[in-house]
This record gives sequence, C-alpha cells and structure tokens, in this order.
Amino acid sequence: MSFREKTAWVTLCAIVAVSLLYVFHMPTPFVPNPTLHVVHAMGASVLAYLVIEAVAWLVLRWRYPRDAREPKDEREKLIDLKAIRIAYYVLATASLLGIFITLHVANAGDVAMGMAVFLAFLLSQVVKHAVRIVYYRRGF
Repeated sequence: MSFREKTAWVTLCAIVAVSLLYVFHMPTPFVPNPTLHVVHAMGASVLAYLVIEAVAWLVLRWRYPRDAREPKDEREKLIDLKAIRIAYYVLATASLLGIFITLHVANAGDVAMGMAVFLAFLLSQVVKHAVRIVYYRRGF
C-alpha cells in the first residue's frame, strides 16, 4: 500500500467519522430559523477533522518517511485527476439538488441551504477518496 493510498484511507475514515458524529448530534437544520448551534457544531466538526487529519498525517510521515518524500508519478497523478473529475460531478449535482430541496421542497431557510451545500461537499470528498482507493487497489 502506497503512502498516498494510506492518506486516502485516513482522510476517508476521518471524514466519515466526524460527519456521522455531526449529523447524529446536531439539531435539525431544516426549520425556517434554526439557532446558531448548527453553525457552531459545524465549526467544531471541521476543527476536529483538521486535528485528526494533521495528527494522522504526521504519524504516517513519521512511520514511512521515505514513502512520504517520493514525488507523485504519472499513475498517481492520473488517479487524482480521475477522482477529482468524478467528485466534481457529485459536488455539482448534490449542491444543486440540495439547494432545490431546501428552498423549494422543504421551504427551509438559508442556514439549511448552507448545510445542504456543505453536506454536498462532504459527499464529494468521500466519493473522491473512495475512488482514489479503488483506483489504487485496481492498480490503475
């Protein structure tokens, strides 16, 4: 397993863990005027994700220093480009769908729309890292 595949696994696990904790412990944002608790919880989740990611990256870099210093080869660049392309389509589709649902179907407020776009971004990042892992596993 390459260093970049390991970092993709760490990032995927961190995003999923922090996102699930956030979704299950936040009040519903789909009310017309939610409290600022939703925004504060999102900020705390982003901070927790950054701490997990930084600590995990430092541990991986400490354990595998030679692998971490190697530059990306053509295969790794191609894997990143393909994963980003797929994640972009997921982000665009999920953002537009989230905006439509929160404003027109659920008749929720602007905070709910922001949360929907943020969740679309999280979904696109999960897809990006999952695709990277699949491509690394396939040897593509």
